[in-house]
Amino acid sequence: MRALTAALWTLGCAALPAPAFAQADLIGAEAIDIDVDLRASVVGGETGWLDGGFGKLREGGDAGETQARADIASVNLAWKPQLDFNFSGLVSFAWQPDLPGDDVGLSEAFVRFRSNPGAVRFGARAGVFWPPVSQEHSGSNWLVTDSITPSAANSWIGEEVKVLGLEGTVETTLGAHELGLTGAVFAHNETSGTILSDRGWALHDVRTMTNTDLPLPPLSPGAAPYQAPITSPFWEFDDRLGFYARADWTPPLPVTFNAFYYDNRGDGVTSRAMQSSWRTRFWNIGAMANLGARTVAKSQVLFGNTLVGTDTPFGYPVDVDFATAYLLVSREIGPGKLSVRGDWFETSDNSFEAYDNNNEQGWAAMLAYKAEVADHAAVVVEIQHVSSDRYGRAYGGVAADQGQTLVQTALRIGL
Repeated sequence: MRALTAALWTLGCAALPAPAFAQADLIGAEAIDIDVDLRASVVGGETGWLDGGFGKLREGGDAGETQARADIASVNLAWKPQLDFNFSGLVSFAWQPDLPGDDVGLSEAFVRFRSNPGAVRFGARAGVFWPPVSQEHSGSNWLVTDSITPSAANSWIGEEVKVLGLEGTVETTLGAHELGLTGAVFAHNETSGTILSDRGWALHDVRTMTNTDLPLPPLSPGAAPYQAPITSPFWEFDDRLGFYARADWTPPLPVTFNAFYYDNRGDGVTSRAMQSSWRTRFWNIGAMANLGARTVAKSQVLFGNTLVGTDTPFGYPVDVDFATAYLLVSREIGPGKLSVRGDWFETSDNSFEAYDNNNEQGWAAMLAYKAEVADHAAVVVEIQHVSSDRYGRAYGGVAADQGQTLVQTALRIGL
């Protein structure tokens, strides 16, 4: 842990004596991004997960009754200073009123280095950031690009996979092929796996800040004595570094591929305030293809395992395999872009099902249309349906098999 802190400090200081400031932009208009998301929605079905239920969407019904809402989904501010060609930074904050506490939180904060152009290019960043997994988020405020709601895979990345890390990248070409390798060590991702086990998958655009506490649904009799009713995804308390690695390949075709492996190396037993260090590992395989001049397809397959506790002759107290996949196709139509996505997801409990059943199966479908309505404004209309079967809903006194449909529109203002 001390070695990582020292490395982050060294890279941060290295950005200060930048030799050339011809391209410097510290406080100009190009160095500031402001994004506001105004949201209106209609949804029925079960209570949403943000309100302590098992709902799979950002919004939920009220005891099965349809609810209509209009509010501010988020206000985002990013400062992206550019010292010179080689050194830059990013500091971003977000206010998401739906989160418990209504607090402003730090989203990302890092310094970045890139080498001069050449046959082999190097890059690095150090600080707080999301690992390079999502193909649906982009920009300085890490917002969803083609719709309102990201896939189940990238919703989970936004919830539980933020790190304090030191990351390095090398890129080169081999003939007509472009290749890239990325690796990182990190801390502050202790409780990753908690919400995925206790609530299951969800689809929403909520992003965890460094100070965020996420609510959990009613816990099983087996879990309740050991787990607080909230989880804090950015905590660090077992003093173990995790790591991840990614490989990128762009062949001489209109398609790209990537493979990503992640291991937080949690010890599984250290605890603090009724929250524990989970051991979470996963693979993500991604692909993106241009299907003509106006159509893009994206896909990810994410699968792994999370566990907590001491191994016993009967297994770990919680040991859950998880998997999800999606296919998204976006096409420019008229003044905007139409996106269609299908998701599949499941969790498989490997131990103590009689006391803490975390099995789940489900699917989701989304239709969204995004159109620019002014120089700095866009409107997105989205219909999202999700259906899932999760035994754990019985702990909250509701039926295991649930379906929900959310119709929402967002007005996005970017300055």
